[in-house]
Amino acid sequence: MSTDDTLAEPFRRLMADICTPQVIRRTGSVSEDALWDLIEDSGFVDALLPESRGGVGLSLPDVFPLIAATGEYLLPLPFAETMVARALLAGQDASIPERATITLCYSPSTLPAESDASYAIVQDGGRWNLVSLHQGNIVCHADFSVCAGKLDLLVVTAALAAARMSGMMNRLMDMCLSYANGREQFGRTLGKFQVVQHNLALMAQQVASANVAARIGMSSIDFDQNRVAVAKIRASEAAQLVSSQAHALHGAIGMTHELDLHLYTHQLQQLRMACGSERYWAENLGKEYLSQARGGCIDFVRDALQEVD
Repeated sequence: MSTDDTLAEPFRRLMADICTPQVIRRTGSVSEDALWDLIEDSGFVDALLPESRGGVGLSLPDVFPLIAATGEYLLPLPFAETMVARALLAGQDASIPERATITLCYSPSTLPAESDASYAIVQDGGRWNLVSLHQGNIVCHADFSVCAGKLDLLVVTAALAAARMSGMMNRLMDMCLSYANGREQFGRTLGKFQVVQHNLALMAQQVASANVAARIGMSSIDFDQNRVAVAKIRASEAAQLVSSQAHALHGAIGMTHELDLHLYTHQLQQLRMACGSERYWAENLGKEYLSQARGGCIDFVRDALQEVD
């Protein structure tokens, strides 16, 4: 069993128990506080914290499977943002709100009027402020910086979005395979038709490349902008194709409320446009490439997009 499986399988079992499609459909009418208490008690949300702060000191790549799993099960709470926010607060030796959810806002204008989170870290120029969403006051001020320089919360949230999208597309792929192998038409299952096999193969390629890109975007707690741009571009491009192919395979039933398919494709399209669309990040990546004084595309990929050891 791989390290990913060792960490992710218990978390997936937890998600399967507490975050069912029925719970997702009833979000708002069920107690999200009770849902968060179960997650908090599991200890997974503190995985990035050092042992001295009650965590286990895992790295960002280590927790990628957990964040992808929150997308796989459509967890309606800011698990990934809270996990990263706690690590950033701990890195600045700041106090961490106890058992609280924390969302990330890359500008004051994105501070939500209503939110499931208890707190928000809001980027305001070069300063990040921890804001109580229930009281509307600034709890503390902190100018966060890491070894590579100051983090941009837009980059951070884009990386987390790409990771969640990869999990959603994994689940969509599983749903499509199950449907193709179970649904019969003209005396045989859909999966026996060559055109369906071709479309499933295309979907698998998109899902696999999005997973790889999302991992690259979360290769370091520094959240390198170039690697995150690649992750968000690839995840957003893949989301469009995977969603359309999934609906094409399911036909009319794919548009019904009873089927879980729309829950995933709806969220994928939301995340595709959140934290910068593929066009936004492609323009940023292109400007970065054009600013390079030497070399061509291969040198840029090798130097600017290489993974952190």
